[in-house]
Amino acid sequence: MTHAPLVSRETATRVARETLAADAPTLAAADRERLALLVALVCATPVGVTAIRDPAEAAARHVVDALAGLPAVDAAPAGPLADVGSGGGLPGLVLAVVRPARETHLIEATARKAAFIAEAAAEIGVAVHVHAARSEDVGRGELRDAFACVVARALAPPPVAAELCLPLCRPGGRVVLWSREEAGDELVFAAAEVRAEVVAPECAGVLVLVKLDATPERFPRRPGMAAKRPLHAGGSDRPRR
Repeated sequence: MTHAPLVSRETATRVARETLAADAPTLAAADRERLALLVALVCATPVGVTAIRDPAEAAARHVVDALAGLPAVDAAPAGPLADVGSGGGLPGLVLAVVRPARETHLIEATARKAAFIAEAAAEIGVAVHVHAARSEDVGRGELRDAFACVVARALAPPPVAAELCLPLCRPGGRVVLWSREEAGDELVFAAAEVRAEVVAPECAGVLVLVKLDATPERFPRRPGMAAKRPLHAGGSDRPRR
């Protein structure tokens, strides 16, 4: 199913620009322009990367929310960043705009969404690497244990997201998950299985894991297993009954 944009691209960009000026007043003018254009592109695409078509709401929900997690991202060591399950490039493209010093990789398994990310990145003028692949496959390749910071937003419940993200994170690096949930025992256990620990975040709305050691050989499990059989204490890989 495709969705027609509610407003023209020019109007969407203007509305998003106004929202960002009000809700993220410290943004540099050039960054605000790029992010307003990104909002217009996301709202207009028929790919279905978001159900939100109103540019003011999209700017607040996708961009301002991503910017709110910056303190946790900035606390990661210097080095490349990966956005897992990037969807429409969120939050990865937002972070690439405001933190251009970090080499940014966006991992999205759905080919048409990955194509949209690449096209949007080119249009807003940011250089990123787009991987049309599952994170489990990327985590078995040359990018295993490679990233200083790995982020995810709306990817999966935190314990599942942790298992998908941590194999890409290097020892000493961190995973930042946008989530309103508390860091419960299930997340603590899943993190420990992949050699990480949960730490207090620098800002609200995110969960932070610090990678302690190289990824154990059995991770990542084959595609789909993290969601099908989540890690949990007392059960290894077996699903709950």
